[in-house]
Amino acid sequence: MDAARKSLENIEVNFENVRPTRNRFDGRSGFREFFLNELKSLYYVEKALLKAFPKLIKNSCSFELIEAITIHQEETKLQSLRLEDDFLHRNENPVLERCQAIEALLDNIDSIIEDTKFGMVRDAGIVLGLLQIEHYEIATYTTLITFAENLQENEIAQWLFQALNEEKIAELRLAKIANTIRFYPDDSSF
Repeated sequence: MDAARKSLENIEVNFENVRPTRNRFDGRSGFREFFLNELKSLYYVEKALLKAFPKLIKNSCSFELIEAITIHQEETKLQSLRLEDDFLHRNENPVLERCQAIEALLDNIDSIIEDTKFGMVRDAGIVLGLLQIEHYEIATYTTLITFAENLQENEIAQWLFQALNEEKIAELRLAKIANTIRFYPDDSSF
């Protein structure tokens, strides 16, 4: 054992390759902290979407898509305010926990916008990207509702459920728009 320790003492450590320690949540208090951390991540998602909506509106062609994004933008503002109220109720400052998933989904929409011309194809891409975001949000809200109920956080569960319903309605609006996008080939080679 002593020989093993002495051999370890001679090893040089390169701190440039050391990764920061991440939280390791465990037990009931860990579950509560994990839940709160995910609420902070959800807050980041809503704020990132609020920042992205104006660009999406500007790059959308159809009135229906512009209207759907505008309506959901207002709902997202309310969702963000509800999260802020919850943090303040807990005597915490609203903190953003970075969410790489939403960043990747929004980057994908940016790529679609760059790769398409203003018109129906771009609208189709924006609808696809927004539906992917809605599915992410629906999965997140659904799971956090279950966690809130398990933690007996009934007030949070109620507003999470309200937000979940808003997300489902936004998904239905977008799916309806997706169903109206049609291309008819001019010849049989299409």
